[in-house]
Parts: sequence; structure tokens; C-alpha cells
Amino acid sequence: MVDMVPETLQASKPDQWSIFTERIGIWDKNDFVRNEFVDHINTTKDSTDYLWHTTSFDVDRNYPASGNHPILNIGSKGHAVHAFLNNMLIGSAYGNGSESSFSVQMPINLKAGKNEIALLSMTVGLKSAGPYYEWVGAGLTSVNISGMQNGTMDLSSNNWAYKIGLEGEHYRLFKPDQGNNQRWRPQSEPPKHQPLTWYKVNVDVPQGDDPVGLDMQSMGKGLVWLNGNAIGRYWPRTSPTDDRCTPSCDYRGKFSPNKCRAGCGKPTQRWYHVPRSWFHPSGNTLVVFEEQGGDPTKITFSRRVATSVCSFVSENYPSIDLESWDKSISDENPLAAKVQLSCPKGKNISSIKFASFGDPSGTCRSYQQGSCHHPDSLSVVEKACLNINSCTVSLSDEGFGEDPCPGVTKTLAIEADCS
Repeated sequence: MVDMVPETLQASKPDQWSIFTERIGIWDKNDFVRNEFVDHINTTKDSTDYLWHTTSFDVDRNYPASGNHPILNIGSKGHAVHAFLNNMLIGSAYGNGSESSFSVQMPINLKAGKNEIALLSMTVGLKSAGPYYEWVGAGLTSVNISGMQNGTMDLSSNNWAYKIGLEGEHYRLFKPDQGNNQRWRPQSEPPKHQPLTWYKVNVDVPQGDDPVGLDMQSMGKGLVWLNGNAIGRYWPRTSPTDDRCTPSCDYRGKFSPNKCRAGCGKPTQRWYHVPRSWFHPSGNTLVVFEEQGGDPTKITFSRRVATSVCSFVSENYPSIDLESWDKSISDENPLAAKVQLSCPKGKNISSIKFASFGDPSGTCRSYQQGSCHHPDSLSVVEKACLNINSCTVSLSDEGFGEDPCPGVTKTLAIEADCS
């Protein structure tokens, strides 16, 4: 059993944070202009997740008329979009693992005169289409505004200016040799809940040699790098609370989306593995691009620590390798089943939290004694296992002595701490 032990993000310098704010929409000369929507994947050609679409339109000076509530309607083949109106984020929408296409309606407040819409279309690797990924397509298919005085304003055939990628990507802000880039602005306290923001911080390597995870649950959606190495996309969306959620499940057999619903109401992703080989002894640069807004001060490293080991073995458990069955072993004299416990390298079994020889039940960390329990269970296991890295306890151990309940198939359940 493993625990994620949090480690404070140790900054290597007092003024640890630097930021760069993306310009919304066309951040340089546009790449091209069309009176239609283009396919996202065949336009970006896998060079980036991001494709900007921008257009503008005029609203009558007499707007708004009482009772009018305009709605921005967006249709897309996927995978996701952030919508900005007059440089303000007004909403986001996504497909899902089963269907990447989506449509969304966003209430908006227009101003009299010129209004500007910037839509950041994104691919996020949702669609699995085998060898035909590029034919499935992605990107916007329709944009209109309903609830206007004159009905619906269709913007799909407007003049749309396109820009491939982000400004920060163009400047390669994620590369360590860009660490002194003049575009970074030092901050003693980074801004929070701000969309389209790049963050840079110098961090120390987490102690020990346990595997390291980056805890991103305080952030929204984006990308993250360590010393120029891409840790990947992060997106710790909270899963919906569902009555069909089960505390435990079995993945065997055919999979369906309703199978093994666990972790309801919790982030669907949280820890992102960071290989220790990517860390330097000092001077490590963590770069985060946040799309929607989050709190970067709550980002932490976590060490994946094996804190306990469990075993649950019954008398009728196979005690031989079935792949190499020894025909000379008689079924009349079966080998006794054994419990084998082993802590990770460098750790020993420091305590026995649970031990029961009889008919215990439950799962690791929630074992319970049954109606049959040998009173010497704990002492037998402690004698065999305490203060060593690994141990074996046979269900026929003489320490168990007299059978406490004849006729019952015996089980030995053990939970031990490692330290």
C-alpha cells in the first residue's frame, strides 16, 4: 500500500516566481484569414494543442433592448474550447472520452459598437480513432449569437483570423535556456486564478529516492515542464458525484464506462509522475502554463512512499507454481500455504497493525477478525517478521498450536507497517 507524502515546493531563490501573460487572440501577425472554419488537426499538424480563432462584429448603438439576453452558441468536433469576449474569459467547453464533439451555450453581455470574440480551440488527446485519427477531425464547426434584436447573428462565415499556437510556445518559455528571457516578469507572489498565464519557479529536488509526483489539484488545465522536459498536460477535473460509485471494484472482464466507478467527487487526475533523472542537484526550473486559472502557490511535489504491506492467504491457496506443476507432488500431502511479506529496499517491517489466523475478512487497511481467531496470531507474526525487510509465515506454523475451530478453512491476514 502506498501513500503520496506531500513535500512543500522548496524554492531555490527568495524571489522565486516569474510570470508571463499570454495575449488573447492574435498575438502576432495572423497566419491566415478564412470565411469559414478549418480543421484543427490538419492545420496545427500536431505542432501544438492550440489554435486561435478571432473575429469581430458590430452591435447597434441602441443595444441592449429590454428583455434581450444574447447567448453565444458554439459547435465543435472537439476536443475543447476557451471562449473570450472583449478580452474576458466567458466560459469553456469540452467533449469527453466517448464523444469528442460538443455544443455549448454561453450567456454573454455585449457592448454597443464593436465586439471581439477570440476562441482558443484545443486538442487534448481524447479521441481514439486508430489509424484514422486525422480523418476524424477536430475544431469549431459553428458559431452564432441568439437572442439578438434581429434574431440570430450567424458568425460562422465571418472573417476569421487564425493563429497557430501560443505566444509562450513561440518564445519557448518552457526551455531552461530561456530562463533569463526578458519576457518573464519576477513576482514575489504570483497572481492566482488568472487565465492564460505562464508561471516559472526554481525548486529543490525532493528528498530521498522515492518516486516523485507533481500534485496539480490546485490548478485548472494546462501544461507543465521540469528543466525543459514535458511532464505533460494536466487537467484535475473533479468527477461528478454518482450513486453508482463503488468503494471497491474488479476490472476483470469486458470494460464499460459504468464499470468500476470510484473516486466520485474527487479529481480525476491529481499526481503527475516526474522521473528523478530529470532533476538536477540544484537549480531546477518548473514551468507551468495555466489556461483557465488556478493557485500555483499550492502546487506541491509528493513522494510515492510504500508505507504498509498486506497479505491474505487461505489454506486452500495454491502453494506451487501451476505453470510448472510437479506431478510427483501428491495431492494427499499438499504443501502448506504461506504468507510472504516484503517491504521496499531499505525499509523494514516496523510494526504489525493486524494479524488474525482464523476466518478474518475485509481488505487491506480494513481487515476484521471473524468468529474464529487464534489468540496467538499477533505474537506468531511479530516473532517471524518484526525489524526485518521480508518474512514468511506458514499457516502450519507450530506457534499456532491447537486448531481453534476445527472444520473451518483457515485464513491468515496480516497488515504490517514499513519504515
